[in-house]
Amino acid sequence: MRVMLMALILPMGTTWSFESDDVGKPPAGFEFATTAKTPAGAWTVRKDGDNKALAQTDTNKADRRFAMALVKGSSFKDLRLSVRAKPVSGEVDQAAGLVWRCKDEDNYYLVRSNVLESNVRLYRVVNGNRTQFAGKDEVKLKAGEWQTLRVEHKGTAIKVSLGDEKLFEADDKTFPDAGKIGVWTKADSVTLFDDLAVDEMK
Repeated sequence: MRVMLMALILPMGTTWSFESDDVGKPPAGFEFATTAKTPAGAWTVRKDGDNKALAQTDTNKADRRFAMALVKGSSFKDLRLSVRAKPVSGEVDQAAGLVWRCKDEDNYYLVRSNVLESNVRLYRVVNGNRTQFAGKDEVKLKAGEWQTLRVEHKGTAIKVSLGDEKLFEADDKTFPDAGKIGVWTKADSVTLFDDLAVDEMK
């Protein structure tokens, strides 16, 4: 089933912290998809210390399995988007990503970190095919530690940061229109996400 866009009016500076969601169940206000009809992910809220977080826990090792949790009805074009993520495990990948300007599960922008490769990469996904067009290697990433991945996108200009450190900039015009936002994992990555935050840029 393709993810259809429906406009949803969200206040500026919206953050999803999952604290009001039930442990062991999918969070309210999200829908779940995978690219290129690959096996579905398993998305539930779980405890992490005193906090709650959204977890992708399915360990299917299919290399091109891109599993996403998208905010239902969200529609953003120029934005600041961030998420705290904690890669927990994975033999093929230990990845955490952000998705935006998402038309459907096969067409979107993606930035992701990967603990096993020590890098952060920026992609466009077009008709289910992922193409890297920017990135940074030798990034300090560690399994079991929280990191904050950030992206700013205005017009065609994209800036990617990890925590307070800007990693790189890029320019792309593949997806000029507003789309959904969400989080992303790959293959057998077990990853926690918290404090997904979006702010529209004027």
